[in-house]
Amino acid sequence: MRFPTFIPAVFIQRKNRFTADVRLEGGDLAQAYVPTTGRLTGALRPGSRVWLEPAVNPNRKLLYTLALTMLESGGLCSVNAALANDLFEESLQLGHLEAFPYGSVEREVVFGHSRLDFRLSDGVNTCWAEVKSVTYVEDGFGLFPDAPTGRGRKHLFELAELSRRGDRVCAVFIAQREDAARFAPFEAVDPEFAAALRQVHQQGAEVHAYRGKVNLEGITIMEKIRVALT
Repeated sequence: MRFPTFIPAVFIQRKNRFTADVRLEGGDLAQAYVPTTGRLTGALRPGSRVWLEPAVNPNRKLLYTLALTMLESGGLCSVNAALANDLFEESLQLGHLEAFPYGSVEREVVFGHSRLDFRLSDGVNTCWAEVKSVTYVEDGFGLFPDAPTGRGRKHLFELAELSRRGDRVCAVFIAQREDAARFAPFEAVDPEFAAALRQVHQQGAEVHAYRGKVNLEGITIMEKIRVALT
């Protein structure tokens, strides 16, 4: 997945959940939309170098969207949570995900009172997938979530219900940085999500994790990584 041309800047502070104060290269102060509800712990710190995507709509209140951050280790992290879904879909269409050999891809499909990320089909079998963006890494483990997520827990239980109906169901975690060698639920941040993930896995839900390759030109899924649920 190729990125548009980004504007370099320096991160100053997160003003609120969705707004960041930044300093552009020329010295001007600006504000950027933060495209995630996560805390971006370890991925965003005052003084870190960041890259911004200019808004397509010139009348938008915030003229920039925070896209990439430079990690303390020197690598890059993509912080747009929705990009994980786009990356998953692109990889499906290119046939790069061996675990998901499906020709039909539907997004945002209603089930119950929610919209699940993907419904996949080969014409006979159906697979439902919920995709989550991982931006926090500690000791080589990509950890999710970095903030409590009741919505994420609700989606896991909906996957379990679909599994009981006979469909294949998968929770997919994509690290949008290169230093995640393994994946685990972030027990210290959201023990209820961690418990729910282990529970639905025991009830038939598969758990898959991948890490991305990120540079200023684009992001791709590099490889599948090991999942540690216990």
